[in-house]
Formats: sequence, C-alpha cells, structure tokens
Amino acid sequence: MIKNDFLMQQIKELIQFLLGLAYPMGFSDEKKTETQSSAISQKLYALALEGEYGEAEDALFDAFDEGEADLATGILFYESLLRVDEKELRKGDFSLKEIETGLRDYAKLFHVDL
Repeated sequence: MIKNDFLMQQIKELIQFLLGLAYPMGFSDEKKTETQSSAISQKLYALALEGEYGEAEDALFDAFDEGEADLATGILFYESLLRVDEKELRKGDFSLKEIETGLRDYAKLFHVDL
C-alpha cells in the first residue's frame, strides 16, 4: 500500500510538472473544460468508464497519431485514471505503474523525457 501511495504521489507530481511545462502561464479552468469536453476526451472517458483502460490508452495514442490529441488531452486522461480505485484498475487489466509508464511515453511524443 505504501509503495502504491508513493507511486501515486509521483504520478501526481509528473502531471503537475507537465502542466507547468506545457502551460507556463497556467492551465486555466477554461482550457481544462475545453480539453475534457473534446470528442477524443469523451471517447477516452467512456472507454475508461467501461473498464477498458488499455483500449482507452490505445485510442489516446491513435488520436495523437491522427493529430486529434494534444499534451493536455493525455495529461487529463491519465489524471482521470488516478481517480479509479486500484481494484477496478486491476479488473480492467491495468495498474498504477501502467499509468506512470503511459504518461511518460505520451510525454515523449512531445519531446519531454521524464
């Protein structure tokens, strides 16, 4: 449990770092709402609600390849996964470690090596 708490804290700090790096003037509530209400974000959240975390992650990377997802889309997606109970993540064949790895891999697409 302590290991997972530490990992969760690390992921939260990565998210804050990325948001600060990508949006040095601040990530406004308006931008957050705009990103969360985009078609791709809605698709990702719908898949996650169904417990299809891996499929949602694949859709995120596909959306990036198609030019439909920006850095904020990925950050907010992984942040939303942090709110999912660990047992639910495991049921969906996902984990905190995969959230961390996915976030790092997604950031690399924007030339940010964490």
